[in-house]
Amino acid sequence: MSRTTGVPDNELGFRARIIYWLTKRRRGRIHLATRVRAYDPKLLELAFRMDLHTAAQRTVPAVLKQLAQIKVAVMVGCPL
Repeated sequence: MSRTTGVPDNELGFRARIIYWLTKRRRGRIHLATRVRAYDPKLLELAFRMDLHTAAQRTVPAVLKQLAQIKVAVMVGCPL
């Protein structure tokens, strides 16, 4: 059970609605971290831009990104 639920969809501003829509389109759902970042719209936008930049195909091969995500999840004890 989470300690926080983040910002619900019906309380979002215009920019946050766009970011939620784009995130849902790319990832299939809105993660809790994104909902928590929505409390500060500027932070939400900057985190979204950083995510777009790091997810770009030109920067790092997709297989290497997946391996790094698995390694970090194992190191911090998160379920995959």
